[in-house]
Amino acid sequence: MVLQNSGRFKADRGGQIFFLRDDGSSLSALKRLEHSQFTDEMDSRFGFDRIQEPGEKTGWLINMHPTEILDEDKRLVSAVDYYFIQEDGSRFKVHIQKACFPSFQTIFLCKVISYLSKKFQGKVAKLEMVPKEDLDLPNHLVGLKRNYIKLAFNTMDDLNKVRREIAPAVRKNREKEQSNDAYTSMLSSALSGGNAMSVDEEAMAKSISEQLDNIIDMREYDVPYHVRVSIDLKIHVAHWYNVRYRGSSYPPEIVRRDDLVERPDPVVLAFDIETTKLPLKFPDAETDQIMMISYMIDGQGDCYRNTLCN
Repeated sequence: MVLQNSGRFKADRGGQIFFLRDDGSSLSALKRLEHSQFTDEMDSRFGFDRIQEPGEKTGWLINMHPTEILDEDKRLVSAVDYYFIQEDGSRFKVHIQKACFPSFQTIFLCKVISYLSKKFQGKVAKLEMVPKEDLDLPNHLVGLKRNYIKLAFNTMDDLNKVRREIAPAVRKNREKEQSNDAYTSMLSSALSGGNAMSVDEEAMAKSISEQLDNIIDMREYDVPYHVRVSIDLKIHVAHWYNVRYRGSSYPPEIVRRDDLVERPDPVVLAFDIETTKLPLKFPDAETDQIMMISYMIDGQGDCYRNTLCN
């Protein structure tokens, strides 16, 4: 018998929901803080207590997850939790707080910087102009660079709110950009040693009342926060590190130990979930039911079946 979804099932939403996507009210921030505290409580049950006292430990990095913490000013900011196992099997975790930042390619850089700083005041922590290689260019291997505006955010929630407002304008501007040859003339000038900024200004030498029309590209906004931070800090899972904690006023120092190669023996959990689904559709939590859950932990497993799916 092949189980199929009739589409009549509705998921129960009576339980506690930690994340609310709203207009950024204090209620949403409170729920995010509750979720972070709940995560800390669950981690402690499994032995991953956050380091509280100054000191130094050596651990094997087993996992990493994005989180949110309260800084010294009692503001909710994004951070990354790093989970370690020590040589004796004991566990601990430590967090690193770092701003999240996408980059925007614009025309009239100074005007757009001023516009963004005013429009998103309170959400954008910092703006700066940075040169980046444009990988969309056919000859990007020569190292041709363009100026981008880098926006720094204290939380991923702020980043997503700004991105949702800017993204539709960027898509429209990209379509408009492809319909003219301004990009080609800019590339020709750059290859001849000219200034790309002056060419941009000449190509768009007209009065534009809405500065969002000047933003023509977004970069690095879709890289997961914990991945971006770990790449920047060169922190990778499955390596030994010395972790030095000097108190909440200083960021922890995480230094790789290449001389340690023998890994500990972590507990490994693998699981699989089988669900119903509509024909030619992916499973949907709103309408699909779980048929079976199977798992294996350290070589021993079990299987649970939903009797309502007979």
